[in-house]
Amino acid sequence: MRRRLLVAVAPLLMLLVLAVAIPVAGTVADRHTADLGSDRLGDGSRFTVAALTALAAEDDSSLQRLRAELDAYADLYDSPVWLVDREATVLHGTTGGAPPGSVEDSVQDVLAGQSPTLPARILPWSAATTHVVVPVGRDSQVIAALVIEAPTASVRTAVLREWGLIAALLTVPAALLVLGLWPLSRWLMRPVEDLELSAVAVARGDLDARAATASGPPELRGLGHTFNRMVESVSTTVQRQQEFLADASHQLRNPIASTRLAVENLQPHLEDDPVAEQTYLDAIDDVDRMTAVVEGLLAATRLQTRPAQVSRIDGALGSRERHWRSACDDAGMALVVAVSDAHRCVLEPTGGLAAAVDELVSNAVRLSGGSSVRVEGTSRPEGYRLAVVDDGHGLTADERGRATQRFWRSARVQNVTGTGLGLTILTQVLEDVGGRLVLEETPGGGLTVVLLLPPAEE
Repeated sequence: MRRRLLVAVAPLLMLLVLAVAIPVAGTVADRHTADLGSDRLGDGSRFTVAALTALAAEDDSSLQRLRAELDAYADLYDSPVWLVDREATVLHGTTGGAPPGSVEDSVQDVLAGQSPTLPARILPWSAATTHVVVPVGRDSQVIAALVIEAPTASVRTAVLREWGLIAALLTVPAALLVLGLWPLSRWLMRPVEDLELSAVAVARGDLDARAATASGPPELRGLGHTFNRMVESVSTTVQRQQEFLADASHQLRNPIASTRLAVENLQPHLEDDPVAEQTYLDAIDDVDRMTAVVEGLLAATRLQTRPAQVSRIDGALGSRERHWRSACDDAGMALVVAVSDAHRCVLEPTGGLAAAVDELVSNAVRLSGGSSVRVEGTSRPEGYRLAVVDDGHGLTADERGRATQRFWRSARVQNVTGTGLGLTILTQVLEDVGGRLVLEETPGGGLTVVLLLPPAEE
């Protein structure tokens, strides 16, 4: 979670750095460009005075001196210079030719009376030279234009050097800020992570889990205290309910056992009365049903006291195959176990995966009326599919829809020992960990009970 926070903050810091760096970098380039343009414009202004005097006087000696000064300037500053009249005739060029074609428009603008043309912003990747065009004359009295070519190497180097300095000045504080965010994010997010882990543990059935409240902002510590009080309240309520259910079930055992003993003591006094015999058998059956219900409630209480946990399929099932095979052999049924990808880790339902499969195999042996039981498991992208398949009489679609209701039993197995709570409990404990219990019809006849187990990484 802390890493996600830093990943979210880093782009914002980058945008902030860029928002500051880009305008500053532009300002630096503009300043150096203006300095270069100002220098060349000053030189050009000095030459234009001399050129205006020489051209107005039409004195050859003045023109010769002007050409000599322009040549000396070009050699000294490595800046070619051209003097162009209004007919675009080159009166003098230090390179011996015409000025570059890229400045023709600027020359025409200056000859038309516009202001001197200054160089565009110079950047590290700009051209090697730039140009300044200065009018010779003023307003409508412009009689020529002076074109000065200036090298940009020094400007580009200075701009690049200052950009590097700006980058360092902005990057170092940003890096220090990111480094400072790590302990800050740990202080902020650690309580949230602890709270999340505690909530997950509680959802899996571990009511002893508590959120850490020793560090973090006061608001998060307060949230942790509130969460812990809530879990304590829920834990106390659940514990009291389980204790009540266990105590009530234990307390009912003795009266039920006494009732059965009393009913059995009546058997010698029935005197071969068919009605009395039937009443006796019905009473014994009712007592057995009450005993089974009490035992089922006790089993459910024990099942709900164990929290869910992450387990491998083979580790969760252990050596239960021998128990299943023994139960099938006693019932004259064949057992086939085909569990693939048994190394897959899943979120084991409350009470244990082995207990869940034991219940399903027991149901298939006692209730299906078939000849074989198959335990099969396959890995799926969404989790693990573990199924118990029989080839018995199965259930209708309506019966499969009601089979997970409390105390529901098919009319065909009313006289078979059972409580009708097994599938209900399995459905609940699977849903608690994000899984599902699905009842399907076996192809060819029978019932398939599927346990869909969520992967451990979820």
